[in-house]
Amino acid sequence: MAEQSESQKNQTDEHKDKYFSFQIKAWANFDPMDKSLGKIAEGIEQGGGFLTVVEVLKVEDDLACIGDEEARECFANILAAKRLVRNVHELPRTLLEDLRQALKVDEDVAPKKTATRAGIPSASDESRVKQWP
Repeated sequence: MAEQSESQKNQTDEHKDKYFSFQIKAWANFDPMDKSLGKIAEGIEQGGGFLTVVEVLKVEDDLACIGDEEARECFANILAAKRLVRNVHELPRTLLEDLRQALKVDEDVAPKKTATRAGIPSASDESRVKQWP
């Protein structure tokens, strides 16, 4: 029986992931709106808050089944980047140089997403939502 190459095995394995849509609710004694997710988690871990709910909304076994187009595209990009990293030694030299140049340029680019409100809050509603990249 012929053995599967490492590249073929990894491509098969990457499609075995489960994808979870979930929601987290928390209380904190600091304003989380201008903080990264890592800084919020750090603040909570240091006693500045606590989680009240972690709710799994949906689980998908297949990337193609994710209904959120933006999330699906982000996961597809991550999988493509992982394949690229695993197989970088197989790239043509000119493509490898193009990739190096693109990575140098992107080092200084700021993240695309910023904190946004989920809707127009009423005068009595002070709730805010941050959409994570």
